[in-house]
Amino acid sequence: MMVPDPILFAMNNSRVTVNEHTVFEYDAEFSLLDSMEENDVPMEYNCRGGYCGLCKVQLTAGKVEWVQDSLVPLEEGEVLACCCVPDGPIAIET
Repeated sequence: MMVPDPILFAMNNSRVTVNEHTVFEYDAEFSLLDSMEENDVPMEYNCRGGYCGLCKVQLTAGKVEWVQDSLVPLEEGEVLACCCVPDGPIAIET
């Protein structure tokens, strides 16, 4: 699996919209979860490694790039915030 270059992603100006009202810019953190924490967006999590599934969110718009594999079964449109980063603007529902 190829790990994305954080600097390249930061240049994409990836805007993240959470639950249709919280908006922040992804700023080259390792994962979407790290970026949510950096921007004071509350998110439940436990393992940070794709094992527990607590940080599962619904991707409602945009695309993500996986930085590590999810070990949790996911339905279509679901992503683990600890395992991905935005690939351009995205919207998620927690």
